[in-house]
Order: sequence, then C-alpha cells, then structure tokens
Amino acid sequence: MTSPRVALITPSYRNDFELARDLCRSLDEFARFDHEHILIVPARDRALFAPLAGPKRRVLVREEIIGRHGFRRLPVPTLIPLPFGRTMRLREQYHLKGLGRVSGWLVQQIVKLSAAEFSDAEVFVFADSDVLLFRPFTADMLQNGDGLHLQRHVEGRDLETHRTWRATAHRLLGVTQPSVESFNYIGQFVTWRRPVLERLLERIEAQTSQGWQRAIAKAATVSEYILYGEFVAEGLAEPSGHIAADRKLYNSVWLPDERIDVEAIAAGTQPQHVALHIQSTHPIPIEERRAAVAAVKARVPR
Repeated sequence: MTSPRVALITPSYRNDFELARDLCRSLDEFARFDHEHILIVPARDRALFAPLAGPKRRVLVREEIIGRHGFRRLPVPTLIPLPFGRTMRLREQYHLKGLGRVSGWLVQQIVKLSAAEFSDAEVFVFADSDVLLFRPFTADMLQNGDGLHLQRHVEGRDLETHRTWRATAHRLLGVTQPSVESFNYIGQFVTWRRPVLERLLERIEAQTSQGWQRAIAKAATVSEYILYGEFVAEGLAEPSGHIAADRKLYNSVWLPDERIDVEAIAAGTQPQHVALHIQSTHPIPIEERRAAVAAVKARVPR
C-alpha cells in the first residue's frame, strides 16, 4: 500500500511551549514518513511558537480557523489571582451569534474537526504536545494491510463522561439504536481519514439541518474522537478504510503522587511503543521531565 500523505496535528498553547518544542524535535528525529506537522495555537501565542515552523511544520492560529465560522473569542481572563499566591485557571470563552457563549474546550473539538479545511493531507493524526517520540515512527505503524488503524480501547468506556459523549455522538449522527458495543476512542496518535471526516460532517448537517460547527457548539458535551469512532463503528462511513485496533503506539504515564518512576515507566514500555505520554497537568518541572525521558530511552531497546 502506498503510504498516504499525513498531517500530524497538535493543538497547544504557551504553558505547554517547552513540551511542544520537545515533541517537534522528536518528530524531526524519529518520524520516518512523508508528513507535515501542524501546531495550532491561540493568536496571542503565535510569536512564541513561530520559531518552531520549518519545512515540515506550520504554526496556525486557532482564532483564524474558527473565526471563518463566526466564532469570536471573548476578552475574559484565563487566570484569576487568588489569596496566598495561588491562581485559578479558566478555559477560554468564545461567542457564536445566535447561540451565545461557547467554551474553549468545545472550540478545540471544532478546530480538530476542521482539519480538512487547513490541510490537504489524506490522513490526519492527532498528538498532544505532552507526547514525545523516542523510537522510529513509520507509516506502517498506522495501518494494517490496506486499512488504517481506528484506535479503540475498553479502558474508560464506562465512565459517565464517556457515556454522555457517546449519547451525544448518536444524537448528532441520527443513531437511535446503537448496533455495536461501546469503546473508548480517545488517546494519542488518533488517526482519521479525510473522506471519512468529510462524510461525518455531511451526516451531522443532514441530521441537524444546520452547519456542523453550530450543531457541535449547541450539543455542548462532545468528544470529537468518540464522534468519529462511532461514525465508523456504526457502519455509516462504509467503506471506511479503517481496521479497529486496540494497539497503542505510546506508553501513557499516570503520576498519582506527582513523582516520576523511571524504572516503572521503562518496565511498562512495550516493544510497539514509539512514544511516551506524560500528562502536562502533572506539575513536573521540564528539566526533570526531560531527564526522566532520557533515562527511559537509555533503558529500553531502540
């Protein structure tokens, strides 16, 4: 199978800049296929991220992508000072005429679903900025024969939030009686095909009698990955060109006590893992994080 041109898409922002920089370096070192890496950041962070652009990397502005569909960012603070030097972090807020306030979290889902508008790639792969490659990443890892992997897992599928997102997906897609069991389609290196994404958005518009962006914004509780996964799973995209797989390309590290255990991470890193995912929400200093990743790389076979 000829490897399709791939767009790797990473939403990010200033607090994750150093993580994004490390991700970019690791992609430049280990991505072994024709691709473009697209960083999507808020307008205020454009200048900060601009130096990361290069022959295979673009920096796009979130407000410019979403603004063409009528969304406008509200001038509200995202950090509120609290007593004793603490701060409260709030999500960005947007406004859509005729609907009102839309959360920045929901806008990010819409931005990802807009991938075909800002990239001509045939395959879209989504990776957050807190992921780091440490082994060669080849195109064949994304596919099985003539099918592109559709990542699905049983972990987390019974959470209340996931059940809500699945119900929303069914409502948007016009699915009244689901024909398959539930799965969790959320993760890293989530892979979509352009024609399937385009048919998904057409389906939403046909079912809701409105533009898909407005339909998503009105739905309020949406997971873009579960929406796409359910569209494929319910047979609404046939032929989808996807093969369901629970094979992860990354070791996702959870730090309940905010401490990095290099030996435990190395032990949990499997032969098919090409990346580490250490949640950016863990308050681990960047140099400690980098040292841990270097130590893990030294302990696992390349």
